[in-house]
Amino acid sequence: METHRVSENDFTRKSALSLPNLIALFLNTSHRSIKAELDNFFLKKDPKSFGKQLLTKGAFTKARSKLKETAFTELLHKCVSCFYREVPQQLRSSWHGFRTLAVDGSDLVLPDYPALVDTFGVQTNTSTVSLPMAKLSFLYDTCLDMPVDVQLDRKHASERDLAVNHLAQTHENDLMLYDRGYYAYWFALLHVLHKREFCFRLRGNANTQVSHFIDSGRKQAVITLDGTQGMQQKAREKGLDIVSVRVRLIRIKTAKGSYVLMTSLTDTRRYPAKHFYDLYHLRWRVEEGYKKQKAFLDVEDFSGRTVHSIKQDVHASALVQALVAMECFASKGYVRAKAGMRKNSYKINFAEAIQSFKRKIIDMLSCQLSTSDVYKRLKAMARNLTIIKPDRSFEREKVRCRRKKLRTGYKV
Repeated sequence: METHRVSENDFTRKSALSLPNLIALFLNTSHRSIKAELDNFFLKKDPKSFGKQLLTKGAFTKARSKLKETAFTELLHKCVSCFYREVPQQLRSSWHGFRTLAVDGSDLVLPDYPALVDTFGVQTNTSTVSLPMAKLSFLYDTCLDMPVDVQLDRKHASERDLAVNHLAQTHENDLMLYDRGYYAYWFALLHVLHKREFCFRLRGNANTQVSHFIDSGRKQAVITLDGTQGMQQKAREKGLDIVSVRVRLIRIKTAKGSYVLMTSLTDTRRYPAKHFYDLYHLRWRVEEGYKKQKAFLDVEDFSGRTVHSIKQDVHASALVQALVAMECFASKGYVRAKAGMRKNSYKINFAEAIQSFKRKIIDMLSCQLSTSDVYKRLKAMARNLTIIKPDRSFEREKVRCRRKKLRTGYKV
């Protein structure tokens, strides 16, 4: 963690807001006032010396300015890597043996301050109102409901470019899932060169070959992508060598119509076309991941109004989401024991799991939990279950006026 200090002299003196305590504070926060968070944290951590400490909001602000947001990024990567290393692959869900990773972006509404506008940009509309916003991109394990990597950039940053940054956290046995808007010849070529399998949902005008396939009415076809001179030039500008890109086009029919997928899995016997509906349906879980971020973790209710604090809050929130997902996975045995005889399938209520995590994070980080305590905690998590209702579909409602979020200055 030494590389994540702003200065080499930071966090060298003995202080209540040490580096471990500061990180624990970010993981424990419930978006109340900063002073309330500080008092609650240190009262739980050390009740005996709590009365002697006079920690202020200014002290927290000064301490957090010394910590880079990359600390939370590295913790996320190390926790995820440790989880995959310790949990055998046969115990984890997969699709034909692949770890299915979905990539998607979402917008975050930011407090209206000049520094944030200059750094992240704004979203304008037909009126005179402009909202400061940032672009958030997730690399998401769809089988474990867990973020693997997070990218934060300007509002109008390319989601495809952010997806390129995610590839550093992938491996050869990964299958990447992408929605419409991500496909490009050079992007597919990049996956081939990095030996990453992929599955894109395509727009009808993705290229001439896709248009011909749609008009043909065929269910599937294996083709070699013919990049135009302009496409190949774009790939060379990206530093890519031009090689043959062999892909498979699959038509998926639904009750609402049909769409086309492009995948690098060309073996029609090993990967039947009928299995790809369920595969692409897994991509929806990254959308659910964003719902957890915004509705359950309140990522947009930021604890500060500087660029530095925005980045800290976003990356810390993703780390919390991943840690809670790991706990939910570890509790699956208790869930099966509790709900095994019921008619429907159940899973742990994620909103309740987050609150449970925050209540115990201080004990977990201070190594005060024994093995028996861990088992008791996992068993307790299995008490709060919610029913799984597959294949539900609702019409999206257009919301003209969203609830105005409470910003930092209005928190009590």
